Amino acid sequence: MLEAIAKTGTPVILSSGMSDFTELDTAVSLFKSRNTPLALLQCTTAYPTKPTEYGFNVLAEMKSRYQIPIGFSDHSAKSSTGIAAVALGAEILEFHVVFDKELFGPDARASLTFPEVKQLIAGANDVYEALQNPVVKNHTADFKSLKTLFGKSLAVNRDLEQGAVLQESDLESKKPANCGIPAADYKQVIGKKLLRPLKQWDFLTENDIA
Repeated sequence: MLEAIAKTGTPVILSSGMSDFTELDTAVSLFKSRNTPLALLQCTTAYPTKPTEYGFNVLAEMKSRYQIPIGFSDHSAKSSTGIAAVALGAEILEFHVVFDKELFGPDARASLTFPEVKQLIAGANDVYEALQNPVVKNHTADFKSLKTLFGKSLAVNRDLEQGAVLQESDLESKKPANCGIPAADYKQVIGKKLLRPLKQWDFLTENDIA
C-alpha cells in the first residue's frame, strides 16, 4: 500500500502509532526514494493519551533521524498538549474535534471541543512566534529604564546616628537603582562609619560613609 501511495507523488503525512523505528525507517526510506514529500507524526495509540504516554522525547529523535517535518498526533483531549508539542518542535498537529465530549463514540473523550481548538491555535501561534524570534540574553539596552526601575540601591532599615558603624543587619535593598550605592556592593560598606544621621529607609550614598 505504501508503494502505491508513493507512486502518486502526493504529499504524505505519516502517523507513527504502534510502529517502532525499524518499521519507520523502512517507510521513510521508501517515500524518500520516490521523492515523495513526507512529514512524520509522533503518535501514541491510546484514547485518551496520558501524559506519561505522550512521547515528547521522540519528536527530537525523529527530527534528527529523518530530517523531515515532524508533527504530533494528539489524543490527550487537552489544548495544552499540542501547545507543548509545538514548543518542542512539532510543525504539524493532528487531533480530533467534537461538539461535546459526552457524545457517543470511541474517540469523543480523546477529542478537543471547538473552544479548546481555539485555545490551542492561539497558544500554538504564540509559541511559534516566540520560537521564530530568539532572544539574545546579553542585549539589554532596550530594558535600561526597566533595569533602573526594578534595580536595587542600598538603604538602611532603621534610624542610625552619625558615627554609627554599619553592620550587614542595618542594610536593605530598595527600589529603584541609581539612588545611591548599588545593593550588590553591600559588602563594601560593612564596617564603614556614617558621616550623618539617616532615617529608616533612607538610601545610602558614598557621601554618607567614611
